[in-house]
Amino acid sequence: MDINSTPINEDLLAKYLLGEATVPESEQVERWAKSAPENLKQLTDFKTILEKSKLHTDSGINEQDALARLNLRLEREAKTKIWGYKTFLPWVAVLAIVFTAGLFAYKNLVANKIEVASSATTLTQVLPDGSTVILNKQSALSFVGGFFNKTRQVKLRGEAFFKVSANKAKPFIIDVNQVRVTVVGTAFNIKSSNKQTVVIVESGVVKVNNQQDSVRLTAGEKVEVTQNQTKLFKRESQGKLYNYYYTGELICNGTPLGELVPVLNEKFKANIIIVNPAIKTLPISTTFKNEKLNEILDVVAQTLKINVEYGQGIIKLK
Repeated sequence: MDINSTPINEDLLAKYLLGEATVPESEQVERWAKSAPENLKQLTDFKTILEKSKLHTDSGINEQDALARLNLRLEREAKTKIWGYKTFLPWVAVLAIVFTAGLFAYKNLVANKIEVASSATTLTQVLPDGSTVILNKQSALSFVGGFFNKTRQVKLRGEAFFKVSANKAKPFIIDVNQVRVTVVGTAFNIKSSNKQTVVIVESGVVKVNNQQDSVRLTAGEKVEVTQNQTKLFKRESQGKLYNYYYTGELICNGTPLGELVPVLNEKFKANIIIVNPAIKTLPISTTFKNEKLNEILDVVAQTLKINVEYGQGIIKLK
């Protein structure tokens, strides 16, 4: 046992000072007193208390009274330490509240703001509200939400597919060009250029409006909005050409050739033109997956009974 780290019992100190300790007990106290200055001081203080209390072995010593006096002093010192600890506790609580409030504010104000952009490849991003957005190449998006915001505000440049997490209390609003798209929880695609914005709904309901008009779209419907357009018209979306950039598929379902060609040009960086305007409305129903451009055009030519003419840097459909 280490006498430097093991405190001597107060009863033993009293017995030692009163001459009632055994030889081993006295040796233990003496070794303890010599082992550290603070131990010797404690023994001396205890002796002083006993002497001032006039507790002598030859005059009816009251050992319990001496111990009571010593314990009273020790209790006072302990209370002083406890008071300091109790005084410190409220400040700890205040700091904890401030930290919690700061963390809450960060998560609901700062962390609910995000800006993302894609470059040469598509980009999939989960937004702070749980919604998922897939950005096509060369597109950008900013999102602002949070506990204190009544809406989830988005600004878009380029093209993106959205799968919005449902929250009726906080509409999901997208501003692109001069068009505003408002949803609660749904899946849809938005493609924008300098002069046109196309919104196609895959599921749910979407409201599209500009400064002059508004229209509600349901699954399988789309609207094309040009700059300064006054009246908005919705129509059926033939197939799923809009999602080629993240599915890798071209799904045609009665899709007019005039809608397929721009997508082929974009996907393959080609320059395909329709020479004969009469064939623009010809419908095609098929799904292209991993085919090359010339293989797709062969299928189109055979299906629609048209001719494909390959030139230098240009492909003509007749």
